[in-house]
Amino acid sequence: MAEDAEVAEVTEPTGEPTGELTGVYRYDVVADSWWWSDEVFTLHGLTPGQVTPTTKLLREHQHPDDREHARALLEGCLADGEPYSCYHRIVAADGRVRRVVVVGDGQSDADGRLIGLRGFFVDVTDAVNRQVREIADEAIAAARDSQEDIDLARGIVMGVYGVDAEAALAILRRHSQHTNTRLRDIAASLVAAAPAPPGSLRTELRRRLERAFYA
Repeated sequence: MAEDAEVAEVTEPTGEPTGELTGVYRYDVVADSWWWSDEVFTLHGLTPGQVTPTTKLLREHQHPDDREHARALLEGCLADGEPYSCYHRIVAADGRVRRVVVVGDGQSDADGRLIGLRGFFVDVTDAVNRQVREIADEAIAAARDSQEDIDLARGIVMGVYGVDAEAALAILRRHSQHTNTRLRDIAASLVAAAPAPPGSLRTELRRRLERAFYA
């Protein structure tokens, strides 16, 4: 697999389910040989037994941006045998990207020499994609609410100061820069201050808005 091969993130995986796919692996240090369960082959987009798993093959299927991090963790475990875990992306043989967590630890002989590694892969693609979608949906909703406040605030400034929409937005932006306050926060303050309290005069609106500008 080429280093610069184009890869595509999967938002709605098809074929094999990814949420529950878990595979087991073993590595024989002395023989420098790997054993993968069928699920690990599937995670890499391969038919079980299609190829002989090797360290080189493992790294070729790791996303280029994650490869160095995964390599360092694996070599650390090979050096001391301590348990390790690694989150990275696998670029499958068909170009799809799967997000996995790999967990493993070392196995030693009676003399304390490291003779192997063992562990498992867990495919977390669906879980990560759900989280990404939820974050995106929340961000879109927040942006929509913020824009509504800005539009309302602009209308309030237009009415109070007798300016057009462009000038009203310029006033809001100027206050945002001057007070080092986000535009959406200033807009929200103006919208909250605009309703007249019971018994108050409409002529007090400008004073309330000016206080809100510097709240």
